[in-house]
Amino acid sequence: MSKVCPYCQASVLRTDRGLQNMGKVADMADTPCLVAVGDQGTLATRPFEVMGRVQLDHGKGPWDEFYVSFDYGQAWGWLAFAQGHWYVTQKVEGLAVPPISTLQLEQDIQLGQQYFRVAELKEGTVVSAEGELPEASPPGTARHYVDLYGQQNAFATIDYGDNSGSYEVFIGYVFPESQMQVQALGERHTKEVKTDTMQCPNCGGEVPKLTQGRAERMGCPYCYTVSDIASRQVVAQQEAAMQQPDIPIGQQGTFDGVQYVCIAYLRRGCYYDDEHFSWEEYLLWSQGIGFRWLVKDPENGWQWITPVNIAEVDISQMPNMVSWGGRVFHNRDWGSASVEYVLGEVYWKCEIGESTRADDFVDGNDTLSREVGDGEVQWSFAQPIAWPVLAQGFNLPLDGPGAHFPGGGGGAANYAGSGGSGGGCGQTMVLLIVVGVILFICMIGACGACGGGGGGGYSSGSTSGGGVFVGGK
Repeated sequence: MSKVCPYCQASVLRTDRGLQNMGKVADMADTPCLVAVGDQGTLATRPFEVMGRVQLDHGKGPWDEFYVSFDYGQAWGWLAFAQGHWYVTQKVEGLAVPPISTLQLEQDIQLGQQYFRVAELKEGTVVSAEGELPEASPPGTARHYVDLYGQQNAFATIDYGDNSGSYEVFIGYVFPESQMQVQALGERHTKEVKTDTMQCPNCGGEVPKLTQGRAERMGCPYCYTVSDIASRQVVAQQEAAMQQPDIPIGQQGTFDGVQYVCIAYLRRGCYYDDEHFSWEEYLLWSQGIGFRWLVKDPENGWQWITPVNIAEVDISQMPNMVSWGGRVFHNRDWGSASVEYVLGEVYWKCEIGESTRADDFVDGNDTLSREVGDGEVQWSFAQPIAWPVLAQGFNLPLDGPGAHFPGGGGGAANYAGSGGSGGGCGQTMVLLIVVGVILFICMIGACGACGGGGGGGYSSGSTSGGGVFVGGK
């Protein structure tokens, strides 16, 4: 129905009365694109061709959605890459949906014969477009949308347009990059030429490119600035790191037969009773698997984090408990966490100081975590992993810095997605209460010992009673 001229950038709309010139579109912003208009390939053996691209922005930088032809023009759909995941959807007619004003995060709604859960509720604006598209989308067009997830990697988007009453429903699924094969036949922008390094816009340093077009922000290892990769703009200044990451950025490791590369280091923190607590996070990436997180928490040790499908978590008894994978997880703590430091490449528009609300639910040593922020919610699963396992996988010393934990507390609540991670500090209060009770009991015992009424206290070099010794003092 619409085509953008590649020469003059005029958008031409086909109507029942002929062709209509809709005016020129803006230049495309430089974004990390893994496919381009004109590319061909297969998705799970199903042939497709990229016909057009729409570029949108919701205030934190543009993203791309690609209009694709399937089965040599027999079907049509949309392809997108966001926050480390690939999505494919096709338009479904005749489905009734509730008004967007009645929806909220983690609400379940029925689309056809399947239930979906709301994971993102936002508004975007069309920035530009290219190629062939199903309708004209002039720059500045508002787009209110809801993203939802269903069982077994199902995914859906409800596009409410300018929120005037009309809507379109698109249903598909989330898939790993390994299922898609692409022939790069389309024309690439000169800035998208693949290289092994990218230049820091602040100091000019050549920084190794670790994810080849899958990252949004970069923390420079030379001048420590945080920059937007697409726009080449510095977005934050940082001081030099207080210590080097335990797992060097760029270090490769193998776990369960999958090769990962450590692409980023983050420090997150929170405040509780005016006391600061922090922990460290490491972002890993694998060509076939996608992104994973490792967390070094002073209280809970090293943890391996994997994403969880929001639709598969039973939240009917939240906030006290939730269920997932046949297990019940009880609420341990909650709070907020802020990004304090970034090095390397991250897959979202990371900002120093960005904060998220996080909740931890535990079953034994495992943690199911929920993170909410900026109109979206994500869940993740954390399991303990011993440093010797990490050291062997990354070929690092067993007695390296990763084997040692600094004093002090810290909470780790959620470490996945769209904003990455979060942390809870509620467990610190529990720890303080326990310590207080122990000290109170000890003082009662010491008081009884000094009164000679029986029961000997412990003292250095004495068995006849005496003082209580705390912390070696």
